[in-house]
Amino acid sequence: MSESAAATAPDRIELRGLRVHGNHGVFEFEKREGQDFVIDVTLHTSVARAAATDDLTETIHYGELAEDVAGIVENTTFDLIETLAETIADHCLNLCEHVEVVVHKPSAPIRRTFNDVSVSVERRRPAAANGTDGSAERSEAYLNLGANLGDARDTLDQAVEALERHPEISVEKRSSLYRTAPWGGVEQNDFLNLGLIVTTTLTAAELLAVAQGIEVACGRTRELRWGPRTLDIDLIRFGTGGHELVSDTDRLTLPHPRAHERAFVLAPWAELDADVTVLTPQGRRPIGELLDDLDDQEVTRIT
Repeated sequence: MSESAAATAPDRIELRGLRVHGNHGVFEFEKREGQDFVIDVTLHTSVARAAATDDLTETIHYGELAEDVAGIVENTTFDLIETLAETIADHCLNLCEHVEVVVHKPSAPIRRTFNDVSVSVERRRPAAANGTDGSAERSEAYLNLGANLGDARDTLDQAVEALERHPEISVEKRSSLYRTAPWGGVEQNDFLNLGLIVTTTLTAAELLAVAQGIEVACGRTRELRWGPRTLDIDLIRFGTGGHELVSDTDRLTLPHPRAHERAFVLAPWAELDADVTVLTPQGRRPIGELLDDLDDQEVTRIT
């Protein structure tokens, strides 16, 4: 459905009064002790096909939506509920083109008597740029996925399926599965990793938001850097050749600045594209040469 159709369609799916305990606020005691937040979400989307077919797969599963939103509240920590509302809206734009989110903070630390504090945001998915034939332009990206908690193989399969279901992402190539030693010196189980080459009409920031939403849906938390992960999805490269995106912001650095140091990133990538060159501080180098330099890192192809 086009953005203009979504904007005028009378259909909505609403989730109201979702109460979740979270640790958001500018004060240390808010982050330490937490408090209840109440979330309202309105998705503007056509339900005509689902109504006609009586098929759950043709609509947005509000039970899954509730769990995804609850996961964002529980597994993130922000100073501002404005940021929390924006993060929830970004996730919901993976499901529809127009969303309204209200975050209520009924226990906000205010000295005066009050009924509620809330922040409301309304967001629409940006229109994709069009090519000369009128079709949306597609970019290629390389993603690296890893997991070492729970049923890691099943989690990775679920993540790939979630990416494939997104209407603006196509999984073009999937690597074998690799068993890799953990990175960063934290004592933990080995990881399972795989690589994906995808094409998408999303921007790099939007693709990253989709990946982070899938992480949250799979129970990802971020307490310990380089620590155990239920699921980790890294955006390594966006674009190819002369169209590769270079970005250095607080939210997104591309190409990934440490990809050339990590065999668990390079081995699946080399399987998918043996001729790719990777940016390093010394310039671009063939991926095969980089892997030769990292032969002391334990990476084993298992499927």
